[in-house]
Amino acid sequence: MENEDFLKALRAGKIDPVYLFLGPAALLMGEAWNKLLAALLPKDVGRFNGERLQARETDPSDLIARLAVIPMFGGRRTIMVENVEAWGKAPLSAVENFVPRIPSSACLVLTASGRKSIEALARAVEAKGKIVTFRSPGEREAPRWLIERARQMGKNLSPKAAFLLVETAGTDLQTLASELDKICTFAGDKDSIEPEDILEAAGSHRTFSAFDLLDHIKARQADKALLALRSLVLAGEQPLKILSTLAWQIRIVWQVKDGLRQSIPESQLAKRVGAHPFVVKKAGEQAARFSDAYLYRVMEAVGRTDIAMKSTGTSPVLLLEDLVLNLARTD
Repeated sequence: MENEDFLKALRAGKIDPVYLFLGPAALLMGEAWNKLLAALLPKDVGRFNGERLQARETDPSDLIARLAVIPMFGGRRTIMVENVEAWGKAPLSAVENFVPRIPSSACLVLTASGRKSIEALARAVEAKGKIVTFRSPGEREAPRWLIERARQMGKNLSPKAAFLLVETAGTDLQTLASELDKICTFAGDKDSIEPEDILEAAGSHRTFSAFDLLDHIKARQADKALLALRSLVLAGEQPLKILSTLAWQIRIVWQVKDGLRQSIPESQLAKRVGAHPFVVKKAGEQAARFSDAYLYRVMEAVGRTDIAMKSTGTSPVLLLEDLVLNLARTD
């Protein structure tokens, strides 16, 4: 069962006694859990009957005892235990044996990143309830997810704005949700959110932009480049996001540079690359100063730093600083 099917079943009032939430999308699991609570429990008692626990901090015998207690104020005793792969063989076996006899007054939700180490438990859940798969959206699906989330927040996020947000923030749902929350707050009473709103919101909490960072790098102003980088970090930007924004910017500069060679007007280039006219204008200014060879070297260096961030224990901030210093010394 996919997440969408689970939500449809909830709306239809079809609720199983036990679920296993599988996948990497913890944010979606949390949202599904909240909707399950809303469907199962009276509004005035939900906070008493709904518990969210971590497996490594939960003794299965205590969990089973809690689920056996009939709620005093109605509804069902509803508990979610996250990351059950953290349990050892004995705890997993205890919960597996309990699942077939879970009382009708209870609803148990278990979460795991995959089935590999909990196959027996998964089979027990499948026989009594449902396994729900939660998939993180890719680059194509993420904008649609953002648009729907914005709609639930009372905002109309345009497709272009959604694509820009994914380009600059990546596809991690937690990061996207956080960025969207900031942007909706920044938008205030405004109903519609366009690319310029995202750019303005981003600029509102940064002393320097990624454009300035690249300008300083090209001008061999290592001190100013480092200052720009540290300003972004102090503003709360994650190192991997800064790196992905820099990579996105270089791709835009390259596309604009190629378009200008073909004498394509900036207005048409904006549509072609899917970027706001402001971004294209700034990229056009940089395109005149950056050679193809330079952009290629920068992109290669960014790629190496990306791999290092994801595969070594070195501080991401230190890796970014090394990148900036090395690029500022490169022609």
